[in-house]
Amino acid sequence: MIKYAVTGHTQGIGARLFERLSPTVMGFSKSTGYDINRASDRRRIIEEVADCDVFINNAHQPFIQTWMFIDLVTAWKDREDKTIINVGSRITDLIMPNTSFNLLGYQASKIILKEMSNKVHDVKCTVAYKSFGYVGTEAILAKYPHFTEHDYISLDAACDIILS
Repeated sequence: MIKYAVTGHTQGIGARLFERLSPTVMGFSKSTGYDINRASDRRRIIEEVADCDVFINNAHQPFIQTWMFIDLVTAWKDREDKTIINVGSRITDLIMPNTSFNLLGYQASKIILKEMSNKVHDVKCTVAYKSFGYVGTEAILAKYPHFTEHDYISLDAACDIILS
């Protein structure tokens, strides 16, 4: 049986992943005492997921999600039986219009995560970068109340992409 770990497991995509993968999943979120902004918490997560097969790097903190990946791939680089899935965004492929300056930091952090995911070589673990556009999370629907169901994908569709 495959054992999973997922960061950001109490809200949005992470919560749906946690629900779908239970009971073979471990969750790590700020609300449960794991803040990936802190190197000590990232180290603690890595220690606790030693027997997991798949790590879903989902919790987004600007640029820190990349540090979570770097710390984990360093720990798992010699493990053929391990997979790291970095949850990204299709924003990495967009040329941002002048009206979207508020998204530039988010875009930059996801570009770095994507580039790091694609440039890691000479490791035995599997590294994947999964991305999509807007997802109909509570936070997105509250932020963009004008969105219709054609403007985003469902939580389950996002999970299907991540787990494929």
